[in-house]
Amino acid sequence: MFTFTDWLFENKEALGEGPGLWCSLHIVLIVIMLAWLTVSFFLFRKYKNFAMKFTFVLAIIMPSIRLLRMIVQLISGDFSFVEVLPWHLCHLMSFVFPIFYLTRTKKFFLPVLVASFFGGVITFIFGDYYSFATLSFYQVESIILHFALSTAVIACISDGYFKVRVKDFWQAYVGMFIIALWSSLGNALVEGANFLYLKENGLPFTLFGLHFYFTYFILVIVCSVVAITPFAISEYVKKKKRTSFDIIMDVVRDKNFA
Repeated sequence: MFTFTDWLFENKEALGEGPGLWCSLHIVLIVIMLAWLTVSFFLFRKYKNFAMKFTFVLAIIMPSIRLLRMIVQLISGDFSFVEVLPWHLCHLMSFVFPIFYLTRTKKFFLPVLVASFFGGVITFIFGDYYSFATLSFYQVESIILHFALSTAVIACISDGYFKVRVKDFWQAYVGMFIIALWSSLGNALVEGANFLYLKENGLPFTLFGLHFYFTYFILVIVCSVVAITPFAISEYVKKKKRTSFDIIMDVVRDKNFA
């Protein structure tokens, strides 16, 4: 048996050793997330006002629960102030996404969406929620946060709040580079840290036996293709549907406002 304090402060001995990756809980969480995001997309697409309000609520919840986590870590005495700062990808996005959304800032919002979505989804696939026999407070909070991050991104896109353009996707790479620099600073300041998994492989494998940096690079490319393809197809279809009259009218409007 374990106490509330054991659960809250993640007493590893009291919580017991977990089954690890690809256990029943792991598979169930992945299925639930995929189903939830699919349903959310169509729901938010149909009820756009609800999607906007729901995203607003998520933008309040995410930094709130993450601040609660940080406070608990500081109270536990196991973490210093520098250690609890948002160095990790989703930890950082839990504050950055709400700042962008609540202030209605759409400039450079694309990399925030990309980092938030893939950070949330990939954590469910390769995360360490299964290291204990019982989910700890930190793990429960993390599950809620990652669900919220990916859901908020789906809402912003499906309800039309943010229009993703393929030609702007280069911003995502710039954003990831900035995040990598930020996490590297955290790794330099916090002894033994592995923020963004830049010091040690955060995945349970390496592709083709390559160094984990190359594995990351390949995964980033794959994720980029997966992310860009639906929008590229959408832009292509819309372009093909445009009639000659639409093109002429666009030219006329440009000349009138020149």
